[in-house]
Amino acid sequence: MHAYEKIRAEMLRRIASQDWPAGLTLPHEEQLAEEFGVARGTVRRAMADLVEQGLIERKRRAGTKVASRSAHSSTLTIPIVRKEITASGAQYGYKLLTSEIGGAELDPTGHFARAQLLKIASLHLADGQPYQLEERLISLEAVPHAADHDFSAISPNEWLIEQVPYSAVRTVLRAEAADEVQALHLKIARHSPVFVIDRQTRLDTMPVTLVKMSHRAASFSITTTTNSAG
Repeated sequence: MHAYEKIRAEMLRRIASQDWPAGLTLPHEEQLAEEFGVARGTVRRAMADLVEQGLIERKRRAGTKVASRSAHSSTLTIPIVRKEITASGAQYGYKLLTSEIGGAELDPTGHFARAQLLKIASLHLADGQPYQLEERLISLEAVPHAADHDFSAISPNEWLIEQVPYSAVRTVLRAEAADEVQALHLKIARHSPVFVIDRQTRLDTMPVTLVKMSHRAASFSITTTTNSAG
């Protein structure tokens, strides 16, 4: 591993653990170079990678700061479900179903590489009716403070966007027949069609979260709009 990669990894650790919280002005390059025992150019290269990932931002005369979570998440287009529902004109509701340590059986591809996991299931409601069943795994290696958080008042979707940085997102859209859990919480018959969004996020090479979001296919749709001058 090159020196700049080690420095970048340490910076990522500080951002993820909130030793460097959102909005913090980072030490000057000279200070970081002295701390890490490298040339300024090595620090500059590590910081350039983080700028490109949207994790820090540089402004002339304002210095280098840890990017705000809202600005960063909007760049990577992970929506807050509560805002999706209220934007449609419906009243938002939320229920925490389960929260426990474990869930490796829900990670068949080995996304988390044996990290300790927090497994959370929750339900988002629109006008009192099921809108989305959220089944999520959070890596406690990447987000250790998630283990102590009470998710009964705020969904993991919204909490993670506000609290935890990420640099890569992978999203898969698919359809499947409702299993017993989906049927129970979405209030549909078993084997009814459901629309599923699978999403994985990483911070550099470290997996952060894996989530399966299930919706009643009969009442869910996705709309995208692209503005063009042509």
